[in-house]
Amino acid sequence: MIFQASSFPGCVPVCPRVAEFEKKVEMLKEEKRDLKQEKQEAEKKLDYQKEKYARLWNKYRKIAGPNKPSSKKTRYEKGEEKRRKREREERRKDDGDTEDESEGDEGKETPGRKTEHEPAWREKPEPEEEIDVTQDLCDDCGDPLGDPINYYIRVITDVPEPEPPTTKQFNIFEYYCETCDKKILATDPDCPDVGDYGPNALVQTTLFRFDQRLPNRKTADLLKTLYGLEISHGTVFNITDRVADLLNPHYEGVKMELREATAVHVDETSFSVGGEDWWLWSFSDDEHVLYRLVNSRGSNVLEEVLGEDFEGWIISDGLSPYSAFSEKQQRCWTHLFNESESAADKCEEAVPIDERLHEIYHHIKEFLEGDPPPPEREEKKKWGMKVVKELTEKEYEEKETAELITYIENGMGHWFPYVVEPDVDPTNNQAERDLREPIVIRKIIGTLRNEKGTRIFERVMTMITTWKRQGLNPKDEMLKIVRG
Repeated sequence: MIFQASSFPGCVPVCPRVAEFEKKVEMLKEEKRDLKQEKQEAEKKLDYQKEKYARLWNKYRKIAGPNKPSSKKTRYEKGEEKRRKREREERRKDDGDTEDESEGDEGKETPGRKTEHEPAWREKPEPEEEIDVTQDLCDDCGDPLGDPINYYIRVITDVPEPEPPTTKQFNIFEYYCETCDKKILATDPDCPDVGDYGPNALVQTTLFRFDQRLPNRKTADLLKTLYGLEISHGTVFNITDRVADLLNPHYEGVKMELREATAVHVDETSFSVGGEDWWLWSFSDDEHVLYRLVNSRGSNVLEEVLGEDFEGWIISDGLSPYSAFSEKQQRCWTHLFNESESAADKCEEAVPIDERLHEIYHHIKEFLEGDPPPPEREEKKKWGMKVVKELTEKEYEEKETAELITYIENGMGHWFPYVVEPDVDPTNNQAERDLREPIVIRKIIGTLRNEKGTRIFERVMTMITTWKRQGLNPKDEMLKIVRG
């Protein structure tokens, strides 16, 4: 007689076949866990390879793709372009000419807004005037048209015709105050203390020069075209000099605000002054941006702008003057990824390091999205420092890998402050953006001629950029200051 094992639970430990099956079940469960872990690791590697492939493809397209000049393409590349063009034309003919030409270009995205984005419509303004557009006679035969049979509405927005400049004579009276025992000169907001041009002319000239990035000559030409105001190139310079003098107290006020900031983004770039290499520095927080143009790239610039007693965090790319100025630093992870990705593209040995750095960053990013409490943040910071330190302690042979490890070690202790400091960003992308506009001006004008030009540039660009950062209108704010 045969009995089922389930009918006699007590016999399980002594039945060899049952024990054997249970052992196999446990082994299968363990294999399943191992396979699941291998799958997760494989998916991570696949995601990294996809990211790396996209990065390499973009680099390839820059040197060999449609952006490569025809004069630098090989005969083979030109032949391939013609072949692909013929194939696209043949496919369009086969499909009844229904395929969009842009879809035939391999690897080429359709320009414009992507389909998943909501359209951004301009808000329709309320009309200030209604005009009836009527007609009595036919354009073709000249016969009367009679009463209209329908009508349509179109709301048109236009700008007014530029008005010629106005000229006013101010008779300024002087008084004597017996109480103060001094002379008092009457003032008017439309009559500046210096020069022959009024507040609107001063502000518009300055905005053309810096906000619209026009050279002095183009600024003078535009003022003549729009307003009939004839001024020389030198006068444009003198006007911006007067405005910079009026902005100077506000420039110093921005500097004082940054000295009290919790964290400041700092970066620098070369800028020609009088044909020599100077350095344009940018300092910014969430509401202020300050520019300083000097012939130094040392820590003395940091001391001058932020003060010797600055207690906030410095977010930077890790240049040595920052370390000389303060230990409270956050090194930029974007720069770190640039280094690791460059090394990974050059040698296979650096690939695991690049992968690991991306994993660490994205893991901490997901962790911080939950707004964890300070103790958990501190533990995660220790974990990050430990993992990065383990990467640097391994043996490497390639030169590119060694240079990457040196870069990481030089910033050790400055990669993870952002984990425990909510006001600190892990990247210095903000400072990079702050320098974009001045760099465009640098490319247009080439060089500033003297130190007076640097002072004007600093004051005007600082205030325009700060006002924009605060959501204010630079024209309105500058006009308030010029009018006193």
